[in-house]
Amino acid sequence: MSLIARVLLLCTSFLSLGATYSTKNFVIQAPTEEFARQVGEAAEVYRRELSEFWLGHEMKNWYHRCPVQVDVGQMGAGGQTTFHFDRGEVSGWQMKIHGSEERILDSVLPHEINHTIFACHFRRPIPRWADEGAASIIEHRSERMRLREIHERAIRTSRSIPLKNLLAMKEYPTDTQDVLTMYAEGHALTEFLMRDGDRKKFLRLLGEAHSSGWEKAVRNCYGYERVSDLESDWSQWVMAGYPKLDQDRAATLAAADEPQTNRGEQPLVRGQSPSSEMAATERSPERTLPDNRVASDGRLSRNALVRPLATIPIAPGDEPNRRAARP
Repeated sequence: MSLIARVLLLCTSFLSLGATYSTKNFVIQAPTEEFARQVGEAAEVYRRELSEFWLGHEMKNWYHRCPVQVDVGQMGAGGQTTFHFDRGEVSGWQMKIHGSEERILDSVLPHEINHTIFACHFRRPIPRWADEGAASIIEHRSERMRLREIHERAIRTSRSIPLKNLLAMKEYPTDTQDVLTMYAEGHALTEFLMRDGDRKKFLRLLGEAHSSGWEKAVRNCYGYERVSDLESDWSQWVMAGYPKLDQDRAATLAAADEPQTNRGEQPLVRGQSPSSEMAATERSPERTLPDNRVASDGRLSRNALVRPLATIPIAPGDEPNRRAARP
């Protein structure tokens, strides 16, 4: 290799390193120092607010920071978070996210952080539909609309997944279209179960299903005698057009920030990537606004690019009880 080629390779490698920004719980690797800072601050806000949203309290800091690799460009928005469980502890965080800056901050990042919240709460793998469904309901409105379109298309083409099969899924389907359908159905089912805003009941359902099975869990948590009764009500709710998502200017920006060739395509799936199981231990496992400021108290400023959880279309619950959680 010539000297010039070596110098060019060295420069390319140096530039590819980008910038690093560390927070209490994350180490961000991003193309620029400014965006690394934005992602880091947004990650901490989402981590705090999502833990309060689901659990009613803020989690303690993790023992080890989660590395987050950020790739920015006019590409499909997506992400992947890996971790593993070992005797009730969660470790080995690794997060990779990509897309436009806007999609990363308002959809991909909260989606992936939601996986970490559920991992810390359950400390074991949970059904794919629930993990992805819960992570998708906090995405930007435009992303939720896309999942709704995929679900409606699946129903029209008879590619929908029966509820008993959906509930039992522990791994992602092998067929890409089935994966998209699983995401869309998981989103719709989560929205249906949480239409009264009761997050505790949703979490209790997942806990009881793990210990006692789905039939008993849906009976105890939602009053259905059988899973088939839940499926019947859920199907009628979907066919009736379930609560409409308001279409405003923000909802059209998802198409505006993508390459023309990608418009109209189905969104890339994103979520946690499970590790293989170990012997005797369980392992497992996306708008350009003026600025991205976080208020001095750590909460989102009114002009923040990061989306406050108040925009989530779920009925408000009680004010979160601030107390420490296990790391």
